[in-house]
Amino acid sequence: MIFFLSILFAGFGLLIALGIPLSFSLFFSSALAMFVASDLPMVLMMQQIYKGIDAFPILAIPVFFLAGDLMNRGRVSEYLIDLCLTLIGWLRGALAYFTVIVAMILAGTTGSSAAESAAVGSIFIPNLIKRGYGKAFSVALVACSSVIGIIIPPSVFMIIYGSYGNVSVIALFIGGILPGIAIGICLMGVSYYYAKKYGYPREREEMAPIGEIARAFQKGVWPLGVPLILIGGMVGGLFTATEASMVTVIYTLLLTLFLYRTIELRDILPMIRDTGLGSAIPMFCLACAGVYGYLLAFYKVPEYVADNVIAWTTDPQLIMLIIIGIYLVIGTFMDGTPAIIILLPITQKLGQIADIHSLHLGLVVCVTIALGLLTPPYGLCTLISCAIGKAKMTDVIRPMAPMFCLMLLVVLIMAFFPNLTLFLPRLLVPAMVPGG
Repeated sequence: MIFFLSILFAGFGLLIALGIPLSFSLFFSSALAMFVASDLPMVLMMQQIYKGIDAFPILAIPVFFLAGDLMNRGRVSEYLIDLCLTLIGWLRGALAYFTVIVAMILAGTTGSSAAESAAVGSIFIPNLIKRGYGKAFSVALVACSSVIGIIIPPSVFMIIYGSYGNVSVIALFIGGILPGIAIGICLMGVSYYYAKKYGYPREREEMAPIGEIARAFQKGVWPLGVPLILIGGMVGGLFTATEASMVTVIYTLLLTLFLYRTIELRDILPMIRDTGLGSAIPMFCLACAGVYGYLLAFYKVPEYVADNVIAWTTDPQLIMLIIIGIYLVIGTFMDGTPAIIILLPITQKLGQIADIHSLHLGLVVCVTIALGLLTPPYGLCTLISCAIGKAKMTDVIRPMAPMFCLMLLVVLIMAFFPNLTLFLPRLLVPAMVPGG
């Protein structure tokens, strides 16, 4: 077993160091370990690759990607910005607040922080810089706001965790609402401090008249229906998370085709094609991570890790801190999608030892691994935002630090106050909360 695991880990580390894409690193290191140091039949790889994506909730991932693409190309964010400008444009630093609010609303459509970072960043970063906000602050704010896209439902991480960990995806979605809102409030708090300190501008001199607010609502209120329909339908038992993705696509199609008329029928087929091609990469990564995770479970790595942790401590809070630390570290160099699948057996084993509620554990893991989208060297949201703003990551770290610390504080509150974390799922979907 030691020889097998040595090849598995060393092969993966070497391939990553050589710059091989993550999915291929997972595939080839698994294949090499099986071929050299195992009696397992190689056909097992193909079986596990197929099994890795043979789950009904996984179908929601490309469909939510399509919904996000429709919202982005349909310029829905422009109407949201007009609405926000009308409501709070008279506040100092209003454009920073817009950024967070729009990111929170778009999070209810895209399910992907990378997509949201590109969409929100391309709109807000140039405008923030132009209006006198610091370049580093602008990039940091957009990067941190984009992370909300993977926390507020729908969330790709939650779909994956629920599918592979046998936890209700709908309950995870509901549980992600409060942490996402809390992170948004924290980011607006930091923006308020910077606005006061550096005198960031107002977008208008006084509050908008009632008539102007009413006109802005006529166009800007409709995108708010996406999260409301999505959450309301799942809570009411009208559809599953996968079916909710289709409802989201239909709703966004109606908005962009008939209300805003920013997309034409001839645009839809190319968008479906692009979504299919774009989804192939994360789906293949999912499949390869499934093989890697299966091999770890087959050779009882979770039990080995759990035994060593038990020998050191059985304190639930300390074990929760260990889990958070593991995901924070792995998030610095690996995407959250394979990280969740690979570490899931170990995570759930530790959770069982510490008697941590399965839904509580899943929510803490999903929000923690989302922070890895900010931390270098991987930090995908930070990299995308830096590329858009033409900023150096070393310059962005300083204004991002207080934002990241507050986001981490939200994770710790979630970890140590399980009743608060599970409050909304127990209230709205009690049947989906085991032991709730």
